[in-house]
Amino acid sequence: MIPSDDEKTIPLEDIDVSELGLSGSVDRPELFLGHLKESEVKEILLRLGLFREIEARGYKDWILSIETESLADNRIHVYSADHQDLFFLRLKLGDYPVTGPEPIRLVSIDWFLTQNIRSKGENLFPGQKHPGLGSQILFIFKNMVREFVECSHASGTITVPEYFHDAILFTRFMECRFVNPEKAADFENLRHLGNIRAVSAAIHGERVQERKTGKTYHWRHGEMVSLKGEALNRTLFSRDYEKKYRKTLEPGKYLLLP
Repeated sequence: MIPSDDEKTIPLEDIDVSELGLSGSVDRPELFLGHLKESEVKEILLRLGLFREIEARGYKDWILSIETESLADNRIHVYSADHQDLFFLRLKLGDYPVTGPEPIRLVSIDWFLTQNIRSKGENLFPGQKHPGLGSQILFIFKNMVREFVECSHASGTITVPEYFHDAILFTRFMECRFVNPEKAADFENLRHLGNIRAVSAAIHGERVQERKTGKTYHWRHGEMVSLKGEALNRTLFSRDYEKKYRKTLEPGKYLLLP
């Protein structure tokens, strides 16, 4: 769902920088996101209701795996009894220069998957083999990531959506915005085309054109962030950002082909 590390342009440095002034915080690479024991991660998942929701969909014999390779690779798998992914989340903790001269500590959502493997489904989103497990799982995902941000003393989240509908998901459930104002405006231009599923299928099927030039639109990856605190948000989403956003906003820019 999220592009490989080689496709990303944001450098990663394991430096403990936090807007909260927690300069004394010490990361432990053997812990989940540098701060959580496996039992603590499981307690968060249990309290938020992830396992309950999975069981409600008929998967009683689920298998949990929590893996911590380093600050740059933290994974949560919930498998079915036959070891197929029902829920998969890969995160990393690092510092990203997105708001100014100094990088800020963010939790990067590198991969997120939820799927109902017993359903083939119809009209799947691009990249899907099975439909998801429902919107309630997405709310749990949102609350889960927010807790991980707090526990790791981060200032928010960052992600790079591979598909148009992924960007919609992160906008709606994670309150993410594109770091680049022109990309944010172009994303809004695409949203005006209509139904999310139809628009995403058209974009990734190369059936969206620029109305004036007739050029085929190609989805361009871009960083999205959700930041804590008014100061960081004012710094990134400044008047200059809004000016560039409005300049690029053009609701009738694209044409959806049959």
